[in-house]
Amino acid sequence: MTKVIRNGTIITADRTWKADVLMQHGKIVAIGSNLHGDHEFDATGCYVMPGGIDPHTHLEMPFMGTYSADDFESGTRAALSGGTTMVVDFCLPAPKQSLLEALQMWDNKTSKAACDYSFHMAVTWWGKQVFDEMATVVDRGITSFKHFMAYKGALMVDDDEMYASFQRCADLGALPLVHAENGDVVAALSQKLLAAGNNGPEGHAYSRPPEVEGEATNRAIMIADMAGVPLYVVHV
Repeated sequence: MTKVIRNGTIITADRTWKADVLMQHGKIVAIGSNLHGDHEFDATGCYVMPGGIDPHTHLEMPFMGTYSADDFESGTRAALSGGTTMVVDFCLPAPKQSLLEALQMWDNKTSKAACDYSFHMAVTWWGKQVFDEMATVVDRGITSFKHFMAYKGALMVDDDEMYASFQRCADLGALPLVHAENGDVVAALSQKLLAAGNNGPEGHAYSRPPEVEGEATNRAIMIADMAGVPLYVVHV
C-alpha cells in the first residue's frame, strides 16, 4: 500500500520547498511532483517535516511528594499534537532501589503511550548492585545515565558516586548526563529564603543564581574528563 502527501511545504535541515512525498510500507520512497498512491492526503498550506524527538521528558514522575502533571497517555498525545513523535523519559530509582526494578515500573507506565518512547536511566545512589545492573540496562538498549547534582536529600549524588558512575559509563560505552546545579548551595540558599519568609515561586530563581549552574557544569566536565567519558549537560 502506498500513501502520498501532496502539495505540502517540506521542511528539512537545509531546505524548504513544495513537493509531494510518496511512502510505501511506512518508508519514504520518493519526493517529487505529481506523485500518486493508493491513498492521497492534501497538505496544501501545511508544513511536512520529520517527526520531532524530545530527549528529555518527565511523565508521571514522582518528585518530592508530588507527581508531574502528565502521564504517558496525556503527555504523548500532547507531543503528537505538536509534531513530536518520540519522547525519551527518565527511569528514576528510589534510594537503594534496583535499577531493573525501576525500569520495570516505568515500563508498566507506558501501556497507554501514543507515540514512540525510550528511556534514560538515572543513577540516584551508588553501590555494587548499581555497578552490576548498569551493564544489564545497557544490554536492554538504554545507553544513557542521568546524574542529579541538585535536589539534596532526594535525587542528588555526591562527586565520588558520580565519578564512579562516569567510569562505569566509560567501560560500557554509555553516555552520562548531568543536571548541573550545586545542590549544597541551592539547599543553603533555599533555607535562608524560607527563613526570611520568601516562600513564593520567585524564591526558586533566587535560590538558583547562575553561579550554581556554572560551578556544577565546570565540575561535571572536569570529572567526566578524568573518567575519560563524553558528557551530556541537560537543560542547556
